[in-house]
Amino acid sequence: MNIITQDISFSNTLLTLTNQRALFWEKHQALILSDLHLGKAAHFRKNGIALPTQVTLQDLQRLASLILHFAVKQVIIVGDLLHAGANTEVNLLQQFIARFPHIRFMLIRGNHDRFTDEQWKKMGIHETYQDWHLDNIHFRHQASPITPLHTISGHVHPGISVRMPTKKTITFPCFVISAQQIILPAYSLFTGLDTKLMPAGAIRYAFHEQGIFHIPASTNL
Repeated sequence: MNIITQDISFSNTLLTLTNQRALFWEKHQALILSDLHLGKAAHFRKNGIALPTQVTLQDLQRLASLILHFAVKQVIIVGDLLHAGANTEVNLLQQFIARFPHIRFMLIRGNHDRFTDEQWKKMGIHETYQDWHLDNIHFRHQASPITPLHTISGHVHPGISVRMPTKKTITFPCFVISAQQIILPAYSLFTGLDTKLMPAGAIRYAFHEQGIFHIPASTNL
């Protein structure tokens, strides 16, 4: 796995974007990500659509690599950790968390996260919140488009379509960043992308396996 980074300033602190769909907050040794949708492939299989467990295993392996690369002490998941109810892939998550007993896993609950607090604790999630603050940054799965708070959110799976010199259009996942808000890309590789979302004045950091590129707010692609 190739980890490319891009430092940005947000709410008077340094954050590090990665091309692996997560950001790192060095001050708190925290890895921040959203929309893993674990169990989605199993949910599709249950409903007659054959998808391999490898999809989930690949997402978890990327997460393990990021944890080791940044020497992470806490993982903050900004919603939609799970896609549906308990299934075999949810068990994989419990086994994964057990591999990192020194790391605190926190969940900001999203619209798909319907387990009870007791169930989350059994899985290994140390703390769950509807919304939460750390320093001057507010975490909420689905943030209001207009907020006085510096907010990190997820939910919408942002992407951007770029027209290439060959006239072919390629769609990339991206971070959407405005003065008051960061919208995280979906961490799972098995998600669609919303290419229409564009808050006023926001810039985008799109990425692929070999790099991160900055698209200014005024750019029309």
